[in-house]
Amino acid sequence: MTKLCYASSSDEELVIASSESDEAYSELISRYLPSVRRLARMYTKSSADRDDLVSEGILGLMSAVKTYSAGKGASFSTYAGVCMNNRMLSALKKSARISKREESLDDLSASEGQSPEKIVLDREVLSEIFSEISENLSELERSVIGMYLSGASYFDITQSLGIDRKAVDNALSRVRRKLRKKFR
Repeated sequence: MTKLCYASSSDEELVIASSESDEAYSELISRYLPSVRRLARMYTKSSADRDDLVSEGILGLMSAVKTYSAGKGASFSTYAGVCMNNRMLSALKKSARISKREESLDDLSASEGQSPEKIVLDREVLSEIFSEISENLSELERSVIGMYLSGASYFDITQSLGIDRKAVDNALSRVRRKLRKKFR
């Protein structure tokens, strides 16, 4: 296909061609850029935040191009919309968690009787605790507890790590048992 033909190609044809053609890939991304911008406008009013969300949406779109499978029953448009939306929502959740952490750190430092030295010492103690945790947990347990503590659901964890729900539950149980044993 030539570049001229890409403009009249279907999304699914462009996905297939994009693995071999930068022009097809560019056409597909260009086609969905207005959708990415529209989604970003829905989620935020601030132009600085919107630019970040547009970037996340584009990353979601790029991921959709790489992972789309026509045989799964969904059109590329539907699949790309879900990927873009999920990526933006994840970015918003992460941003909200970071804001909460910053607020709690501000609250901690503003607490009565908390000197800067005490805050630094508390952070060092926390660092030692995290070090102990990382040394005593397996790779799977660290992954599961990390995702769980960052707000991921069991379903998200199973999908991300490629394990079943029971394995997630077992890993969390082992983590609890190890932490109780270590910090009693």
